[in-house]
Amino acid sequence: MARVVVYLLDLEMSALNQLAEQEYRPVRAQAALIIRNELKRLGMVESNHENSANWKTAQEGAATGCTLTAEPVPPAGSED
Repeated sequence: MARVVVYLLDLEMSALNQLAEQEYRPVRAQAALIIRNELKRLGMVESNHENSANWKTAQEGAATGCTLTAEPVPPAGSED
């Protein structure tokens, strides 16, 4: 499973926390679900049985060990 760092503004992180709480999910699992649903909506990933098994594994990983870090958004034009 891949790890991703997502840069969110404070307001976005707060909204993600609120949604996760409303849906009784860990924040990481909620973020993974949002990303997955958007990829499906765009036709970038399929929703078949094999992927469903992989998705369940990914959701469990997101709930326990996936890396999602809220870090300040770097200023525009800054180089890392």
